[in-house]
Amino acid sequence: MNPTAGKGRAAHAGEGVLAGLRRAGHDVVDLSGPHADAALARARAAVDGSGGPGVAPGRPVDALVVVGGDGMVHLGAQAVAGTDVPLGIVPVGTGNDFAATLGLPVRDPAAAGTALCRALNAGPAGRRPVDAALVTGPGLAPGAGTGPRWVAGAVSAGLDAAVNARANLLRRPRGSARYTVAAALELVRYRPWSYRLTFDGAVDPVTTGAATGDAGTGLRLRPGPAGTATWTGRAALVTAANGPQIGGGIRVAPSASLDDGLLDVLVATDLSRAGALAVFPSMFTGGHVRRRKVHVVRARAVTIEPGPEAWVAGERPLPVAHADGERLGALPLRVEVRARALQVLVEPR
Repeated sequence: MNPTAGKGRAAHAGEGVLAGLRRAGHDVVDLSGPHADAALARARAAVDGSGGPGVAPGRPVDALVVVGGDGMVHLGAQAVAGTDVPLGIVPVGTGNDFAATLGLPVRDPAAAGTALCRALNAGPAGRRPVDAALVTGPGLAPGAGTGPRWVAGAVSAGLDAAVNARANLLRRPRGSARYTVAAALELVRYRPWSYRLTFDGAVDPVTTGAATGDAGTGLRLRPGPAGTATWTGRAALVTAANGPQIGGGIRVAPSASLDDGLLDVLVATDLSRAGALAVFPSMFTGGHVRRRKVHVVRARAVTIEPGPEAWVAGERPLPVAHADGERLGALPLRVEVRARALQVLVEPR
């Protein structure tokens, strides 16, 4: 559990979840650590069977449960993605976007604990396999272990990343309003950045349909070798989404699915400051994808790099990429979806 998530709600909620699981007959070990790296090391050892506090070597745990927000989901994914150990989520953080997409009870630890017990008792019927994104790149920031990083929700590399970084520094207000305040502060100094995007397995490399307002209208990609396609230009938003929402309800990629084997890569091209200010409110409903300069490309993978103008004198540095609300690292980064890489505990309907 993350004792700081949800302004301290996670610590209290975690104790209740521990007690509830034990009352239900489960053998539960608290893997929480003094900091995220310690907690992740304990979780990985418990998952791979190498042992750890309260866990016998050679006997992997049956499930890993995280109590907190999207940051704790991110941490849990580093331990269980690509394994058969499912992830249980008690969402009591600020954003809880991944949990909300799954339909889990949000900010109701008692209901979430009950749903968790029912999912565990249901066996295979209580598991839902979903996609996860694997991120690689030389600029990955320390934290959540070393090497490639698993992402449950979305990788943000534009204005949305700058807003995420700003929101993480704010103490007030609480909840999703923090992202609104952070956006207002970032828009004051915003200018579009230069990017180069390389898509692998793009579903529709050249999109059309301006009259219908389809997502992706007008973003033309240049075909490349081995099924790749590239786009180079200035953009305000670059988001590689596995799920539809970020930032406590911002529907950045409203058509994104957790189990379709594809990323929805949102690119908002060369918006002026006034244009970006006009687009932001519509992101809470997903209406921004109908705007002329907002495009969505569905692909198996995308490499996000600084564009040719990123090194020109006077250019603002590109934002540091974020994922699941956590700092990820500097560009370039490659984001690749891995189908059904994450098993999630979900109460059978």
